[in-house]
Amino acid sequence: MPKETFFHLTEEKKYRIMKAAEKEFSKNPLKDASIANIVKDAEIPRGSFYQYFEDKEDLYYYYFNLLRKSSFRDLLKTIQEYDGDLFAGFESFSEKMITFVLNDKHASFYRNLFMNMDYRSFNKVSPEMSAGQKMDAKVQREKHLKEQEKMWTSIDHSKLRVANIHELRMLLHMLMHSVFSTIIEAYRHLAEDEEYDVNQSLRDLQRKVSWIKSGAYQPNPEPTMTKENNE
Repeated sequence: MPKETFFHLTEEKKYRIMKAAEKEFSKNPLKDASIANIVKDAEIPRGSFYQYFEDKEDLYYYYFNLLRKSSFRDLLKTIQEYDGDLFAGFESFSEKMITFVLNDKHASFYRNLFMNMDYRSFNKVSPEMSAGQKMDAKVQREKHLKEQEKMWTSIDHSKLRVANIHELRMLLHMLMHSVFSTIIEAYRHLAEDEEYDVNQSLRDLQRKVSWIKSGAYQPNPEPTMTKENNE
């Protein structure tokens, strides 16, 4: 989160900083982004940057949160629209998310984000309930606890084998990993072929979610045809 001094800036100055962040983070992944470029484009002294943010990572994830705004609420709302059916709601939410990320005007930023994603950034950007994120304040901790409770009470437990919030968090973690890996694969395909059909990525996601939902193990497989079977 930005420091308090950032929120006291004029709207025009905050806008310049965010536009500079958009430009730099759309051209470069976080690890290669330059604070020098950001302060130059924002027309602020370098020293002022550290009065507003701890470091470039602080600005990066604040900018990301401005873009995604209410992804957790969107996920929760979609699940509720499907009468608490976690998988039906998640499939609807994730298909919209993938289509948005690949086609939004900020697609260059999202491409850098997902193509350079590691475990830490995964936890930072996932809309699922998170127990491992660093909390900035007591109010933030309370917010996450309320989100966990809302998700837990909104889901139809009769359709799931989850015993508690911890297990639900693990399941959501697996589901979000399937979404993020699908986005990364889609960006790679698009880099190789501009005509790549994004609908194929959506079909791939449906298959991944199906495996998580029903399992990929076939308990009674059909006998494998061999030369002996044919004789």
